[in-house]
Amino acid sequence: MLGSGPIERLHPAVAFAFFALAIVFGMCMCHPAFQIVSVAASVTCLLVVRGKRAWRVIAAMVPVFLVVALANPLFSTMGDTVLFTYFGGRAYTWESLVFGASTGAMFVSMLLWFASYSVVMTSDKFTYLFGGVIPGLSLVVTMALRLVPNYQRKATEMVTARAGVGLMSGGGVRERAKDALSLLSAMVSWALEDGVVTADSMRSRAYGAARRTSFARYCFGRYEAFSLGVVVVFALLSMACALSGAASFEFYPTIAWPDSSLLFWLGLASYAAFLLFPTFIGVKELVRWRFFLSRI
Repeated sequence: MLGSGPIERLHPAVAFAFFALAIVFGMCMCHPAFQIVSVAASVTCLLVVRGKRAWRVIAAMVPVFLVVALANPLFSTMGDTVLFTYFGGRAYTWESLVFGASTGAMFVSMLLWFASYSVVMTSDKFTYLFGGVIPGLSLVVTMALRLVPNYQRKATEMVTARAGVGLMSGGGVRERAKDALSLLSAMVSWALEDGVVTADSMRSRAYGAARRTSFARYCFGRYEAFSLGVVVVFALLSMACALSGAASFEFYPTIAWPDSSLLFWLGLASYAAFLLFPTFIGVKELVRWRFFLSRI
């Protein structure tokens, strides 16, 4: 069931640390090998978190990657290897294409990590982590994260209700535009009214009058400390590899593959272990569950 898997049951501190480091490292690692590992790990993590529903998100990332990769040489003519020319001699280079593919892989992996983050790090977990330290900011972030799904749900309800009473014409472009404007007007009115109701509810519950208390059902024990330690250790090993230059890569003016040293392979293995750690937890729990079911 969505939201009840092993990864979703991770302590908020462990989950937030992992996703924050995965996103930051994913934007900093420019070597294609590290980016391939990041894309593969983000795909497997999303599959473990969302199950079969993840394939729709993953399929949507393919055209995103292709657009970014193929469009980069149209804006950048850097590189010595010219594949072909267009528009009176403008070069379409191999180096720019590879750099575009690298940028596309980084962009796709970030989107996939954020997709998994939105499932694992729910609003109550974020409030649990930062509600006592920055209560105002945590409230604003929590409410902002709820806006899009709430608006989508309300828009679906309005479309269904209007279609039920025959107010959705579904005719030409003019009729559809008129229906869209009516729906937008109703959504704006609902959003303003919902804001007033929320403010009145918070005021009646004396929000901000004193230091707030909260109920926490999360316990940071030995297992959580071990999980956080594993994440931090592998992340530090990956960072050491990146800072030493073993994960660097040159795209221009020609693609220069660096020597695959022992430090490079150690950093790549540490990076893979770091990114695949929550997926390993999910797969391990699934295998244990299937094993115990077979013993019944």
